[in-house]
Amino acid sequence: MVSAAASEHPVVPDVDGVWFRLVVDDPAGGAPYGQYHRDNDLVWAEFYAGGTLRSGRLVGHLQDDGSIRAAYCLLTAAGEVVSGECVSVPEFDARGNIRIADHFRRSDGSSGVTYIEQIPAPVREA
Repeated sequence: MVSAAASEHPVVPDVDGVWFRLVVDDPAGGAPYGQYHRDNDLVWAEFYAGGTLRSGRLVGHLQDDGSIRAAYCLLTAAGEVVSGECVSVPEFDARGNIRIADHFRRSDGSSGVTYIEQIPAPVREA
């Protein structure tokens, strides 16, 4: 039986140190991946090449409900700079991995939702 206190405060996934990959329709084309970090209510991430992304950064604030309000800046493989704000909502999937819905609004006014899923830490060459 779940206590009333537990149901009022659901377990919020901790993104610190977790690696994620963008969910894409065609994974054969590659997908950006990155690592999130957290220090108390400060959250930041680095994104690495994959698909049309060359590099990116995110910095944000962990909200009381477990969502993350953040700003991001990306550099595409074509040299375009993309920036904006997002509200990221982490949750656990059926396997117990973290999945994040990123509700974004770009500086150019476009908006949408993208999803990233937890992956094992990639092997990176020194």
